[in-house]
Amino acid sequence: MTPSAARPDPADPFGTAALRAATLSAWRDSPTRLAEDVAAEAELRHIGYRDRWFTELAANAADAALAAPVPGRMRLTVDGAQIRIANTGAPLTRAGVQALTALRVSPKGVEPAAIGRFGVGFRATSFVDRVDLLSTSGSITFDRQATAAAVVELPVDAPEVPAQRLAWPLTAAPSHGYATEVVLHCADETQAQTLAAHAAAEAEDLLLALSALVEIVVDGTAITRRVDGDQVVIDVEGRPHRRWLRSSAGGTHWLVPVVDGRLQPLTDDVVRSPTPTQIPLSLPARLVTDLPLTPDRRGLHPDADLASAAVGYTALVAAAPDDQKHLLVPAPAFAAGAEDARLRAAVLAALAADRWVPGVDGRRLAPERTLALRGLTPDLADLLGEVLEPLAHPLVSDGPAAAAVLRLGAAELGLAQLADVLSGVDRPPSWWGRLYAALDPLVTGPDAVAELGALPIPRADGRSHRGVRGVFDVDLPADDELVLDWVPTVHPAAAHPLLERLGLERLTVSQVLAHPGLEQRVADADELSDTEHEELVDAVLRLLDASDAEPTVPTWLGALDVPDSEGELRPADELLLPGSPLASVLADDAPLGVIDADFVAAYGARPLRRLGAGWGFTTVHDDLPTAPDHDLDGEADWWDGLEVPPEALRAVRDLDLVAPDRWGRALTLLAQDPDIAADLADPDGYTVWWLRRHAEPIAGTPLRRCAAPDTDSWRGLFDPLDHPSAAALTALLVGAEPDDTDDADGWLAALADPARTVPPGVAARAHAAVVQAYRAGRVRLDRLDPPLGLRTLAGSVSSDAVVLDAPWWVAVVPPADAVLVGAHPEARSAADFAALVDAPLASETLSVHVVSVGRFLDPESGPALRLAAATGWGLSGPLVAHDALVVAVFDDDAERRVRVPRWRDTAGTLHVEHCVPWDPTGPDPRRPREETP
Repeated sequence: MTPSAARPDPADPFGTAALRAATLSAWRDSPTRLAEDVAAEAELRHIGYRDRWFTELAANAADAALAAPVPGRMRLTVDGAQIRIANTGAPLTRAGVQALTALRVSPKGVEPAAIGRFGVGFRATSFVDRVDLLSTSGSITFDRQATAAAVVELPVDAPEVPAQRLAWPLTAAPSHGYATEVVLHCADETQAQTLAAHAAAEAEDLLLALSALVEIVVDGTAITRRVDGDQVVIDVEGRPHRRWLRSSAGGTHWLVPVVDGRLQPLTDDVVRSPTPTQIPLSLPARLVTDLPLTPDRRGLHPDADLASAAVGYTALVAAAPDDQKHLLVPAPAFAAGAEDARLRAAVLAALAADRWVPGVDGRRLAPERTLALRGLTPDLADLLGEVLEPLAHPLVSDGPAAAAVLRLGAAELGLAQLADVLSGVDRPPSWWGRLYAALDPLVTGPDAVAELGALPIPRADGRSHRGVRGVFDVDLPADDELVLDWVPTVHPAAAHPLLERLGLERLTVSQVLAHPGLEQRVADADELSDTEHEELVDAVLRLLDASDAEPTVPTWLGALDVPDSEGELRPADELLLPGSPLASVLADDAPLGVIDADFVAAYGARPLRRLGAGWGFTTVHDDLPTAPDHDLDGEADWWDGLEVPPEALRAVRDLDLVAPDRWGRALTLLAQDPDIAADLADPDGYTVWWLRRHAEPIAGTPLRRCAAPDTDSWRGLFDPLDHPSAAALTALLVGAEPDDTDDADGWLAALADPARTVPPGVAARAHAAVVQAYRAGRVRLDRLDPPLGLRTLAGSVSSDAVVLDAPWWVAVVPPADAVLVGAHPEARSAADFAALVDAPLASETLSVHVVSVGRFLDPESGPALRLAAATGWGLSGPLVAHDALVVAVFDDDAERRVRVPRWRDTAGTLHVEHCVPWDPTGPDPRRPREETP
């Protein structure tokens, strides 16, 4: 529509005619003025406001909304080749029209809150030749063709004319419901559609930047903005499209996108004041500020301080979820420019000094006054929050979050520092136990273990210990809280596996019972008060009862006093439990009392028995004995008899208190006790050693000289043990040899007892057994008492017998005078036995000469070999064969002759009778017989 076609508005409310006349007059009076206006408009269109037409119209709409004041709404519709942009707010004013027709005049100074309404920004629309501005207060149009027609009448050379210096009134009105509507007359529909797409793409950013706008409708699609707490929500057609976390401070706004509850930090953006500039930013959030810009709105005014825009950034970080705050802390990077560098520095300084870091106690902390413990867990935070401040929340205490806080000046709290800080903390043991459990995940290697070397440890006695060195834990049930004041132990409520990883030593019940501190307490029991003594006894008995496994109880612990039936305190190992079967086998004068029945009911029999109180027989255990110091009868003698000290000691005690006539019942108690069964089977143990020597179930006969009832090995020599538990007592009975000199005396005395019927073979084996014990060093010649008689081959006992020291003496010594050692006479054994029993050897007592005549025979000849094979004799040395071998025996000046099968004379010559086998039907020439001289 051209001015010639349009009817002029007679009222011309904006005085466009006068404005046109003034401008045309200026062009006419100054031919260069027109060219200057053309160039200035072109500069704004192509450089300053290129592609900013919708931004500038949105800014004008926002100014109009602020001036009204009403919620700002815009609507863009495409009508063929026209773009219509309507907005609510204040209508067009005369001053506004004057500004629009002026090249660089804006009423912004009149309205400080305005963004640039009807100022030079409107020149962004000059890329089209005609723009209509319709308002409820009146309408105008800018038309490049009408301007060119008006310039033709001027005396100037004008190849080009400005599009928006001359305005003409219009009668058209804006769309219903809107105060103003701008109509862009595009070259064609394609350009119109392109411009609409451009507007749609900018709508969200403009709604975020221009808070006065709440809605932009682009070609029927409504894009709106609403506030939801700390967030700005952009809706499209009423459905949420995008959320932005926002903070505001004065004229500065910081925003960051939020998708599915997660912040989406920006990687690059530009300063917006409030519309986009060309100043790049590298911060994670968008900045919308009100700083003054250059006329083209692409750069900062020289007087503007971009660092001042840092205000409000901390509020944005504080509003972010705690686990995402670090995403808004600028990461180390090169600045995008000088302005960006200044702003980054200001933002980092503000973040370091302002309170936004979540603390474990719910307060907000400034990073430069914050402690950060890497790996802090919620459980650990709950505990440390009570005693340590200012400590950062777990959500900002690990990974990138912790790195961000530390980068802003937070102090990193190491485990070693934590241990030092906790040294002054006073909390109940259960609190420390929870602390150790919470610390456990942080202790992942030897370095962490070393750092916690000074961690406070609450002790069971109420004191505190620095570090685990010198403090112990005890293997007790979790619900059994014992105060063991003789050994520094960790309080049960504080015990945790972490302490073992730190080096805490665990003690078994046996180790606690053997602790020198307890031994000293027991030794000093007389110096304890009644209460202290009761507490000590209570702790020991409860400790003894706490373990299902049998603990090793040191002998000295039995000296702990407990009340007896008379109300007196006596050592526990001098007392019996009420009803003890042991009492029935003890001697009447045994120094054992009975424990108070009420005391037994209070603690139970098990711990008292372990302490040493008697029921049945009690035992002594020592896993590492070093000396015979367990107060056992004859222990030193047993110890001295061992080749090497025992690796462990298990022994039945109080055996010496059994009445001599009650050993039958005592052996039954021992055999029926499963805890003592192993002791009764250990031939090297103290129990077997003592019982074999001192227990006498047969009056006057110790167990070691009682035979097993089911064997004939020592028939007639030792009486069988007549006892129902004899099978379990085998290790206690007579063995293969005497134990020692005393036992050997007993063996020889039994052999010399004429009331016993001892077979010759049993006697010979017994003689050999004594010799073996002597050779093994168990029997000492100087301590052995020679017997009054010796058991002979005839089975009788003789005081004049001789010991056969060679096989051929069997033929010449009468059985009633001959003593055999072993199955066959042998010189060395005979000599040893003769020395032990102080008896003569046959070779030393009798003189024998060969009186028959024989012939020398080659030992390798056939007859000799056949004889050796038939008799089993060793035919060594010179060999003389006799048809009938006769020897003369001289005894007490009497001579007798005996025919013998063989004889070795003093010269070493072996004489044998016959060199061929004998007739088995005739007399046996090997049988000795006496010959008359």
